[in-house]
Amino acid sequence: MSGVRLWIGLLALCCFAAGLGAGVLVSESRAGEVPRGLEPMGDYRAAVVERFGLEPARERLFGEVLRNYQQSIDETRERLLAEHRPELERELAEIGARYQAYIRDHVIPSARRAEFDALSADGRTIQ
Repeated sequence: MSGVRLWIGLLALCCFAAGLGAGVLVSESRAGEVPRGLEPMGDYRAAVVERFGLEPARERLFGEVLRNYQQSIDETRERLLAEHRPELERELAEIGARYQAYIRDHVIPSARRAEFDALSADGRTIQ
């Protein structure tokens, strides 16, 4: 192996080791943190904690309150969707039919509308 290739190999190995070490250190320092995007109302929580300087016990309580709040919102959304599903499905079908007509009549060239109608009648997706 030539001298230049040896140095390139050593440099690559050092860069790999440095990256691996930095990754381990960063992951250990963030081990207890919940990623903000996965936490309910994460941006709001961070802003309130920073603005009011909440101590750790109050911050944990605030996180629990926000999780329960998000759970209540989700449960209400699911319940209302279940109760009004037939009405929702009927309105969505009407919207779908209206926009399908717009697409058929204004977007698809008139020479290809029969093909569009055949695909729509079969219920196939156009890919």
